[in-house]
Order: sequence, then structure tokens, then C-alpha cells
Amino acid sequence: MTARVLFFSCEPGGAEVLIPVVRLLQERNFDVEVAAYGHGYDRFCAKGVTCREVEPVGADDTHLLAGTRPDLLITSAASLPDRDQSERRLWLGARQYSVPSLAFLDQWQNYSARFSGVSPDSHLAYLPDFISCIDEVGRREMIAEGFPQERLRAFGQPYLSDLTNQMALTSGADARKKLELDADEPVLLFASEAIAQHFGRIRGYDQHDALELFFSLLSAGAWTGRPVVKLHPKESLEQYIALLKRYAVLRPVFVTNELTPVECLAVASRVFGMTSVMLVEAFVLGLPVLSLQPGLVGDDPLVLSRLGIIPLARSQDISPPRGNEGFSWEFRADAFLAFVKDVLQVPV
Repeated sequence: MTARVLFFSCEPGGAEVLIPVVRLLQERNFDVEVAAYGHGYDRFCAKGVTCREVEPVGADDTHLLAGTRPDLLITSAASLPDRDQSERRLWLGARQYSVPSLAFLDQWQNYSARFSGVSPDSHLAYLPDFISCIDEVGRREMIAEGFPQERLRAFGQPYLSDLTNQMALTSGADARKKLELDADEPVLLFASEAIAQHFGRIRGYDQHDALELFFSLLSAGAWTGRPVVKLHPKESLEQYIALLKRYAVLRPVFVTNELTPVECLAVASRVFGMTSVMLVEAFVLGLPVLSLQPGLVGDDPLVLSRLGIIPLARSQDISPPRGNEGFSWEFRADAFLAFVKDVLQVPV
């Protein structure tokens, strides 16, 4: 009998990291079902992945698991506890059904928050059976935060591993035409995030502060080029009207759904942002990258600047990089398939 694998994510970044894994198991003739909602559902569909739209998973809700009866549950770990609990409830429900569960991280940040609840006594209270911690950097940092070492597997970041192939199929010229940019005009891409919506100001800044710093550095002549701002799906252009008017001389272009993240990177000469995975994507593609985190409080959430691999701007002054710390992202497909074989006791 063919083993059945249920995939789930409700976040776009979570969907992206799972899509190559979905396709890998489909190629191996597993019985694969993908369930999602919200931005995760939209991203699966946009990438041509057959997906069943479901409702958010409520407390003690096991309808999805009971209806699917999977042999293995694979999810993202992309939701913050005060925003959505679906992943966490699926992990707990899978344990009730004696279904092994694996969660893939898409980023090297917010480790504990991804597996905790909203109350202080729920620290790491929601753990799947296994977590793909990406690489040895993720493993080391997660163990330091109290994660049980035996649950961690370093399978890499599947989406990043597939990024070069995706870029080869993407036309930068066509993307420029969509934005009405000149063919030879340098593009300074700013990848925004919904920092204010998710974290308030606990980091010492939000996306508005970072974008203001970006525009002020451009006004001071730090770089020459056309600023293009890629908004997060949870943001709207209306939030930035005042800032846009203040820096109208720079002729900034704001992107919502006109381009995919990969198309944005295809037109970029340099990439700026805060802690978005798009900065990691740009680094993987060999683009110059700068993290803008004005007034940062606490630890740097972005792995590249935290390790000193790329420069960090906490103000108008920019801290130079220290060198590569050896972090990696390649998806270890063979190791993952060996894991599936071991967990399910099936040939792969």
C-alpha cells in the first residue's frame, strides 16, 4: 500500500519551503495531499500545486487528520502563536493518531515562538516529532534555546535550494516592463515585512522606520538607482502614502501583486530589507545585500547579519561584514528520503 503524506501550511513562506518536498514525494509515487488556507493556499495554487482549501484548525479539531488518515504529517513552522495555531494543533492531533510529524523551518529566526503558545508557561509546548532545523547553524541555535536535540534534523531549505532553477526560468526584462522600468536602470529593491503587525515595536523598529532609513540613505547618495519596494502580502500601499510623498523625488515604485518575489529579485541590482527571507534569497543568488534594522533591540533576527556575513545598518552608519560563518541551505533530499524510509518503514 502506498504511504499517504499530508502537507499543510497557511503562510506563503511556509508553502514555498514545502513545495519542493511535495514534488519530490509525488515523483516517488507517494499518496500526497496538500491542505492549506489563506496566503499559504494562494501560494500553493500560484505554483501549480494541487491543494485542498480548508479552514483554520481549531482547538481539539482533528477533522483534517481524521478525514485524511495520513501515515506522515509534514507542515511548515511559519505561524506566530498569537496569529494562528493550526500547525501546533495538527502536531498535537497527529500524536493522538500515532502519526509521525515533521515541521520544516523556512528561516533561521523566531525558533521558540514557532513552537510555543501565547502564555509564558507554554514555552516549547508545541513540538512535532521532528523539526528540520535547516543546517548546523539552526541546530546549534535551537539547542541553545532548549530544543531537544533528538528531534532536530538538518535537511536544508528546499525552497532556497531550488531558487537558482526558478531564477533561470524568470525573465528580468519582462518584470521590468511590468513596472515600466528602463532596461538599464539600476534597481534598489527593498523587501518589506509586516513587522508592526506581528511584533509591534519590540525589536526597536518596524518596517516604516526601516523604509525611512532606506530612503534617507538614498537621498544622501549612498547608492544610485530606482527604489522598488516589495510589500508583504499583509501590507497595503495606503500605509505608505505619506512616506511616498515625502520622498517623491526618488520616484519609488511600490509592488504588491504585480511581481512575484523571484521576479523582484530578477530586476534587482542590490537588495535591502530587515529580516525577510528575500534577503537570504538575494544572498543565495549572489546579489549585494544590506539589512536595515534602525534602533535594533536585542538579538539580530536575520541569520546573515547576525553571523556577520552581510553588513547591518542600525542607523546611518553601516557595520561591515566579518566573513562567511559557513551556514548552508542545500536541501539534502537523500537524507530526507532516508528519514521517510526509516519513519514509515517503506521503500522510497
